[in-house]
Amino acid sequence: GSPEANPEFWAAISPNSYVSDLSGPVELHHGAADESVPLSYSQMLYEQILAAGKPVTFHIYEGDNHNIANNWSTAMQRSVAFFDRYVK
Repeated sequence: GSPEANPEFWAAISPNSYVSDLSGPVELHHGAADESVPLSYSQMLYEQILAAGKPVTFHIYEGDNHNIANNWSTAMQRSVAFFDRYVK
């Protein structure tokens, strides 16, 4: 059924329902002009992770698309710094 008809099922399979189980930091990147995935999805995930008291970083690239093509270098520099800080 649809999410409206069976919200318990859809909540059970949504990764957003399990943010309290995160064991490490999360970094989100989103192009504000993404036509594939709405910016609101990343904003909601960011807010849910914050509400769960988990470490999260959120970067929005104004005017950029799903591939973050216009800010690729910046996004990669931020990702490398994130991995250097948390994974290395």
